[in-house]
Amino acid sequence: MPRKIAIALVVIGISIAASSQTKWYRFSKGFIKSHYGTGSAIGALEANASAPAKAVHRIECGGNDGELHIGVEASSILQEGDGSDSISGPADGSEEFGVVAEPPNVSPAANTQIQNISGKPVRFAGYFRVWNEGHDAGPVYPSNPHHVLEVHPVWGLRSGNVNLPTRGSRVFPMKGYAGYGASKFKPLLTGLPHTRWLKVAEDGDYVYVQLLKADNFYQLPIIPRQINQIPGGIAVLADVFSDQAHQNLVYRNLTIVTARGSRASRQLQVNSPSFMLGFFSVNLSSAMRIAEGHEGQANAVFAPAALEFFAFGFPREHAVRSSACDPDAEPDD
Repeated sequence: MPRKIAIALVVIGISIAASSQTKWYRFSKGFIKSHYGTGSAIGALEANASAPAKAVHRIECGGNDGELHIGVEASSILQEGDGSDSISGPADGSEEFGVVAEPPNVSPAANTQIQNISGKPVRFAGYFRVWNEGHDAGPVYPSNPHHVLEVHPVWGLRSGNVNLPTRGSRVFPMKGYAGYGASKFKPLLTGLPHTRWLKVAEDGDYVYVQLLKADNFYQLPIIPRQINQIPGGIAVLADVFSDQAHQNLVYRNLTIVTARGSRASRQLQVNSPSFMLGFFSVNLSSAMRIAEGHEGQANAVFAPAALEFFAFGFPREHAVRSSACDPDAEPDD
């Protein structure tokens, strides 16, 4: 088979596979304006009540990430204005999603404190993460409502007598945890320009975002090219590679965000090859800016600049290929 035809068929195959895993969601412009005031996804969420899970996730790989789910109903979230808009949900408005706050590396003592906030007013400080891991469907629990919007990670929490001061030093790679390697992140990033799975649109009240269903934590070989201070953190433009030697470039100028005072904020240096454990997200402020003037999904526009990666720091374990923790110590070429 001629090479050009083979490449075309591969691209078509990728496009079909990606389109079958994408969904459209809507996000309140009022919520974005009141929570992304500086354009940064680092901010705070206040609510009248929340519902913490009883148990902290165990630590291994996949969803076993050492975090605690704290569910927040959309109706409990405090906003500027009357707060009447649905914050997020499917694009057709068929459901009103909640939000899940997730503090990482939760100790038994911290979990005991957090259990006391159930049903009480609370303020979470952290990173607004937008991603479809599959929590938009399936069983619903008070601690884990349907959602694609999280405050994750949370590095500050205040509720009544419970006060965990906002400290970026709470954000660090979980000991014993492994994220996915190049066998997972490479097709996601290289497929982005071909399938254009990240698109945005708007109407008067909402920003619409097309999300790909994808995995949670990844471990990226990167070289930072530019570092900027942002409120509460730093934002890095970095090149992403698929090999440990940082020779096989797969994506240029990915925005990497981390909390000020975190391990990652000290480890990231311009032109210094590194590895970062973290996860992908879509910045809703960027999505709203890019969507301006593109009314309705039929006029949606490709928005790769809205893609971000939140970094916890240098990973402690080799990357894995699957949630069964199969090792991926040698990234793909």
